[in-house]
Amino acid sequence: MSLERSRAALLRLHLDVSSPPYDFCDLLAPHAQRIRTVQVEEIEIIEDITEGLPNFPLSMPNLQSLDLAHTEDYDDVSDWDSPLNPFGSFPTTLTSLCLYDIPMYPSFLELRALRELRLRYYKIHPALDTLLNFVEDNCSLESVDLTINFHNSPSSSYRHRSATTNRLQHLSVSCLDATTARTLISNIPLRKGAHLDITFRDKEVDLNDILSGIPTTHFPNLPSPTFMEYKASPRAIRLIGPNGSFSYYHDFPPGIPFTEFSVLPLINIRELRLVYDGPPITFDPSSFPVLETLTLDCITGMSRLFSTWLSDHSLFPSLKTLGFLECVITEDFMEELTRFASNRKNTVSAWLHRVVIVHRDGVFPSAASIHRLERHVSIVDVRFGTDLPVDLT
Repeated sequence: MSLERSRAALLRLHLDVSSPPYDFCDLLAPHAQRIRTVQVEEIEIIEDITEGLPNFPLSMPNLQSLDLAHTEDYDDVSDWDSPLNPFGSFPTTLTSLCLYDIPMYPSFLELRALRELRLRYYKIHPALDTLLNFVEDNCSLESVDLTINFHNSPSSSYRHRSATTNRLQHLSVSCLDATTARTLISNIPLRKGAHLDITFRDKEVDLNDILSGIPTTHFPNLPSPTFMEYKASPRAIRLIGPNGSFSYYHDFPPGIPFTEFSVLPLINIRELRLVYDGPPITFDPSSFPVLETLTLDCITGMSRLFSTWLSDHSLFPSLKTLGFLECVITEDFMEELTRFASNRKNTVSAWLHRVVIVHRDGVFPSAASIHRLERHVSIVDVRFGTDLPVDLT
């Protein structure tokens, strides 16, 4: 009754085939041409689809999105009891494809109008040539998300044929070894303005190992970022600039925080946010010569760290705004900060004109120390809350 009342509306089909839903599919058959999205989970053999959805995919001429996931409870995927190409041609309307440990059958490789591609391969290890050719031949791709765990990682010297010009705006790579990540990144070109997202799970490898050897000219989206956010546990780095953005996530904290800085282009960073809750850190502020806004989130040992920085008035010559979120600010630190702001007014350095202090539990400096700071800073913003203001300029 619901299907009949839906009339001409396009439909989304979500099937769990751990128990074959043949009766339901028979009921759905007269409306198959209206199906726009198909998501099938718990696939043990490919016949779960070809028998459960007769004449698939030709019966769905308006299909736009296809998501197929192999059952996680079935480990042996080496022998798929299926013909070489179990599917016929897919409609040209298909623009989104997600495969979770489903082989790249020839009918998938023939697709040429995809805008979104997501591949999750934990048990299946596709040929690298086949994968890269598929990505390069789909010139309409805008987003590619690859999670691939090769048993034997490809050669680090691998170089693919000249890449086809594409519309790729977002590349996400998740791997267990640095060689695989480096090979995928170095052979899939990004347009200016694109976003590169790396997720890594090897405890012994850091960002330097992944990006080493890749020419900086390969990252037209990465030059001259102006914003950086760094989280140390678990590691997460985010860069944003006029030419695009970059993010990196690692499951494990580094042995020494900020060791990844050497491989990143930081010379034009104007806003830096540090998120760190751990032992005292070492950090070289000279890496950020034009920094204008510095914010700290839950920095343990923050007073000791900043006391060293504030004693050298030549550091951060362009600094105009300081922000503190969930930081315990001592009275001694407030005195040093006041002295730092006062000295800035009497030098050629940028005048520190705004200090923001946010704490959800109201752990604030004394009113007297805030008033003393206000003599040298135009705006001292103290507030209850769980996040810093959006605009800190």
